[in-house]
Amino acid sequence: MKDYAGWYERISAPFRGRAAMAVINVLDRGLVAVIAAVYLAVLAFLAINGDARAIRLAIVPALAFAFVTFLRARIDEPRPYESFPIDPIIHKDTRGRSMPSRHIASAVVIACALAWLNAAGGIAAFCACAAVAFTRIVGGVHYPRDVFAAAAISAAFGIVGFLLIP
Repeated sequence: MKDYAGWYERISAPFRGRAAMAVINVLDRGLVAVIAAVYLAVLAFLAINGDARAIRLAIVPALAFAFVTFLRARIDEPRPYESFPIDPIIHKDTRGRSMPSRHIASAVVIACALAWLNAAGGIAAFCACAAVAFTRIVGGVHYPRDVFAAAAISAAFGIVGFLLIP
């Protein structure tokens, strides 16, 4: 994006107040923690009850996470705050590895897993994913392409792992 700094300033301006910045940071960390906690609780419940779906519920997200981790290390794109003179709402010291977003990749494949088990739970998880994606962009730690690429990759893993493989 040619004028990313200007674009970022415009989209982040409404969230520059102290309370709004706190909300963005809490949503960023909190929703990711909630998604992970729900996933682990469901996985544990299935495993404890001897439900064979626990195996697929563990393997598909693990494969997606490993693939995205490998891919982002190879691509090693700088983060917005490294490339442009912006003041990110979410402060990080991380260098590179912006593309694809691992937060979004993990959240989306978990949402796919939850949707495979329960439509309502999946819809709630996908709504949380959208909120996390928004916070990562407005927070200044990812470009929109980073979150869209991560969502697409994890959706592909979810479709193959939960719908196409019997």
